[in-house]
Amino acid sequence: MGSALATAQAPALDPAKVVLVVNGEEVKAAEYYRKMEFLPGVGRRSGNTIAEMPPGLLALDQIVTEKLILQLAKEKGVLPSDLEVNTEYAERKRDNPDLVTLWLASGRTEADLLDTIRVDLAQFKIQAFGITVTDQEVDRIFKERASEFTTPKQYRLSVIVVLTPADKDAVDADLAGGKVFADVAKARSKDYTAANGGQFGMVPSTSVNTPTRDALEKIKVGQNTEWISTTANDQSAFVKFRLEDIVAEKKDAMTPELRKRIRRKRMLELGSVKNDVQKEMSALRRKSKIDIRQTQFAAAYKKLIDAYLSQPSSGATAGTGGQN
Repeated sequence: MGSALATAQAPALDPAKVVLVVNGEEVKAAEYYRKMEFLPGVGRRSGNTIAEMPPGLLALDQIVTEKLILQLAKEKGVLPSDLEVNTEYAERKRDNPDLVTLWLASGRTEADLLDTIRVDLAQFKIQAFGITVTDQEVDRIFKERASEFTTPKQYRLSVIVVLTPADKDAVDADLAGGKVFADVAKARSKDYTAANGGQFGMVPSTSVNTPTRDALEKIKVGQNTEWISTTANDQSAFVKFRLEDIVAEKKDAMTPELRKRIRRKRMLELGSVKNDVQKEMSALRRKSKIDIRQTQFAAAYKKLIDAYLSQPSSGATAGTGGQN
């Protein structure tokens, strides 16, 4: 893909263009934009609360932040090239074949996606500035952090859940009489899975509690566990699993894609210690001339940035939006 696409811009929407017709009544772009700018009930999370802000103000801040990220990357000599952007784009499409389809379905353009990738790469290169991770380091991490690159053993299970000892006895009698586990689950289980015969699906061994794991280790595929005491909806319950299948633990192969992922993660780990990106972004904001000509938002934006700049640097984020 050529660099022309990486820098393309979507055409501006004519304020007089009709974007919606409601029972014959036209809604033009100017009204649409105005409503979108001040739509209520929109905000940004701050700790455990949501600070309500007009979407127009949030959009302005997002645009400024992204411009400053790219400017900082250029200043440091690490602005992503068109080749880097297009290479990353191709890799993301390879890893997620539905990426472009889903992106376009949301109303955004391919150029928007490329712009997003450019900002993502710039953030990475700023955070990882001056960091080098060798193949030997990648191999060491792959060996020492083996659990991160291993899919644990998985159990495919079916389940019956009952609430009383009498229900347990009834289930045991049915199974002893030769009834199929799925049919008994449909008839007697109190779990939501009863409707599909108790099918519980694949469960990683690391996700089951100790009593359940111990019970499963005692049986073979095709057998049922003993009853396991538990709690469901704040009341005592009893659970019996059927072990339908086991998928053995599998260690990931060291592919070029995994090697790249490990290297990038390690670069960010080291970069978070070496590079104080928030401090750099704050310094850039202080010296930048940002002229908000949307008068409704000029004062609000200044207040937002003043509050941001007054906070102590955490060295973790690149902008007021908390991007990383």
